[in-house]
Amino acid sequence: MFTNKTDITAKDIKRLLLGVYKRYRAGEITEQTAYKESSILNSITKAIEVTDMEERLQSIEEALRNG
Repeated sequence: MFTNKTDITAKDIKRLLLGVYKRYRAGEITEQTAYKESSILNSITKAIEVTDMEERLQSIEEALRNG
């Protein structure tokens, strides 16, 4: 699994999505390939968002229990 030093961030995904867009606009990849790659990257973004939200919720719950 990933360690904290190598975790993929939303910023990384943004960079990758921009790369897909640029490659598509340049004609380097087909629309189908661009769609598939962006779908995968969007799924990863959603997973990052959910994980971050879960961690924040756990922190809040812990603070409420201890506070």
